[in-house]
Amino acid sequence: MNVNWGLLHAGLQSVLDTALDPVVVMNLDGNIIGWNDHAAASFGWSWDEARGQRLSEMIIPPEFRAAHERGLQHFIASGEGPVLGRRIEVTALNRAGDEFPIELSVSPSDQFGERLFIGFLRDISERKAEAERQQRILQESEHRVKNMLTVVAAIAQQTAKSASDMESFNSAFAGRLESLARAHELLVGQVWHDVALTALVERVLGADVAAGRARFSGPEVLLKPGQVLGLSMILHELYTNAVKYGALCNEQGRLALDWTASNGEAELVWSEVGVPCEPPTAGSGFGHRMIAMSVKSDLRGTIERDWRPDGLTAIVRFPVEA
Repeated sequence: MNVNWGLLHAGLQSVLDTALDPVVVMNLDGNIIGWNDHAAASFGWSWDEARGQRLSEMIIPPEFRAAHERGLQHFIASGEGPVLGRRIEVTALNRAGDEFPIELSVSPSDQFGERLFIGFLRDISERKAEAERQQRILQESEHRVKNMLTVVAAIAQQTAKSASDMESFNSAFAGRLESLARAHELLVGQVWHDVALTALVERVLGADVAAGRARFSGPEVLLKPGQVLGLSMILHELYTNAVKYGALCNEQGRLALDWTASNGEAELVWSEVGVPCEPPTAGSGFGHRMIAMSVKSDLRGTIERDWRPDGLTAIVRFPVEA
């Protein structure tokens, strides 16, 4: 490796020091000759550790290293490269061996004494996670829109069976629709901070609690925004299924939601008691998958379900802050 370090630090280092994102510089030998503090923070290696190392062996995942080396040789032979002058999304490797998504732009340069490649990188893990979450919300919303007319019809039918007159029907029916609408408000991306679990449960079950068909109890637990969104989808899906098929599909059914919190973990127990309108079954549709996905991704927790002849019991456990 033949590097004029004095010339490098006279010009290139000023670029590295003022950049707001990680910057990595590689020479034609494929070795690292520039590495700013942001790169050190992102990848876990200091400049002294990265200096002179082969770039492909430090931050490029193993499955992409051969392609990187071929691209470098192609540029040396032809002066052209498919990734140069473009902004692309790839994955990178940190010191711990973890892959994470980055946005990368690479530009060749002859301004610092020799031909170099200057790579500007940006960690886009949060952006990717948010895009995946939004996609999940859109999928769940599509599922719910297709299901909504069935749910409303079921609520109307159940309310009509027990209503003595139109006034009582209107009151009960409006209350249940309001509970449904309140749960949906949490699905459109409202940003809540430190939301009480009690407030979330009341949005989902409020009308049926007032009617004596449901109850809930538990200590005050504060939820982070991601937990609010995920748990609202889980509870609302459980509630929807209870209304359509489970204990709440008839006026005799009852629902209880109890929770505890200790040692940094919350445990929610959803219990339905009553003859369901359809035989209990371990579902495999989108709603079932959505619950499992939200428990894992949004709550970082687990769920157990027991479909008994007299109703469903579901236990959800997830970490919470003290």
